[in-house]
Parts: sequence; C-alpha cells; structure tokens
Amino acid sequence: MSEHVEFQPSFLLHQRCVGEKDALCTFFTREYGRLNVWVKGKYSEQGQIPLFKPLLISWRASETSLQLTHIEINRQHPLICHSSIVSDFLYSAFYVNELNYKLLPEFAASEELYSHYVWLLESMAQKLYIEPILRAYELQLLVETGNISDIFSDVLTGAPLNSGHFYRCINHSELGFGLTQVDQRFTEKNRTQCFLGEHLLKFEANCLDTEVSLSDIKRLMRILIHSTLKGETLKSRTLFTSFKKKGC
Repeated sequence: MSEHVEFQPSFLLHQRCVGEKDALCTFFTREYGRLNVWVKGKYSEQGQIPLFKPLLISWRASETSLQLTHIEINRQHPLICHSSIVSDFLYSAFYVNELNYKLLPEFAASEELYSHYVWLLESMAQKLYIEPILRAYELQLLVETGNISDIFSDVLTGAPLNSGHFYRCINHSELGFGLTQVDQRFTEKNRTQCFLGEHLLKFEANCLDTEVSLSDIKRLMRILIHSTLKGETLKSRTLFTSFKKKGC
C-alpha cells in the first residue's frame, strides 16, 4: 500500500476509544477492504464519525499502523447521505456491520461486495422490504470471504439441485460447507435441518417471493453463519432479541 492514500470511499464499521484522545476505527473501504485506522483529535470521540454514512477518508501509513489525515462525507450517494436508517432497519444495519467486522479479512478488497453494501443501505434508507436483500448479502459475504463455495449444487456429487428434493448442510473435511441431498426418512426425522430444493433454486435466481421460501433460506443462512463464526454470539442479534422481548 502507498504511504499516503487520499479520498478513499468507505463506511465506518466499528470504533473503539483508546485513552482520552485516540480511537481505533475499522472501515470498510472500496479499494482496500477492511482497514483499522488510528484516529486522533475530535474525530476520536464516539459519534463524531457517523455510522451508515458514505465517507471519503485519507490516511498515512507508518511501519506499524494507518493514521487518519482527513475525513468527509461522500456526496456521491445522496440517498444515504440525506436519509436516516430507523426502526428494525437500524438493527439490520448493525447486524450487517458486525458481520463485516468479524468476517472481512484485512486488506482484501471486493468492490462488488462494497457496491452490494451500498445498495443494502440504500434499500434500508428507502424502507424497502429488506429480507431478500439481506439474505443475498449474507451469501455474497460468505462466498467472498471463502467461507463457503457453492450451495447451489450437491457438494458430494456435483449434481444440480432438484426442486422436489430436500437437502441438508454438511461441513466436509475437504470441500467445506455445502448442501447434499437427503432421503425422505431423514427429512421426516430432521425437518428443521432440511431445505427444499425449490426454495434454494429461488434463492439462486434472486426470487424469494414467498414467506415460506424466505423463512427456509433465513434458517439456512443462520446455520451457515453460526458455523462460520464457530458458535460465537452476535451482539446485534442479542440486542435485537432483548428489545423485542421488552416490546420496544
């Protein structure tokens, strides 16, 4: 990386205050992926760098760290700049940020995933139906980070999915996470572990148009993400559940 990078499109994922005047900020950048950048001065205070707003940041690289030298709002995304993410959309945004923070490797750029993240925030700002978009982002994130490869064919046989068959997740020692076909007896005894091929094919075609198919794919993605995180609990999900129980 060059010693000084200027006006890099980015979003803040996480901020941790260090001492009274410093902070370590994690950004999702378009050309450099996830970065940890040291911030000093007024921007080190919690809340000074806005979450879920497009930014342009500049930094200087030393032997051991990156130091922020400039930050401003990126006006190329006016919809996100001038809208607020509220209500349940806000919990979803925190959830996606936490996934990015935990799963994105440092200095591994993916402009396609970055563009998908922008689209996700724009959809939240417009209060669109977010569930299918969230599922698509989760899948792309897992694929881009190498945690899964292909869930739209049988991982053991390589055969394409059949709409009338059921499949279950496995973690193959050599092939990694994937889906494989199961028979009716297994499905009857382990229904919560099985996924209908029709719903998987709808997911592949970006056409999750029923509550049943959405529910099936949401269950699938939770299994894949839980396995990828090795059972680690997501703070955003815990927070959302606690607020729902309180009726907030």
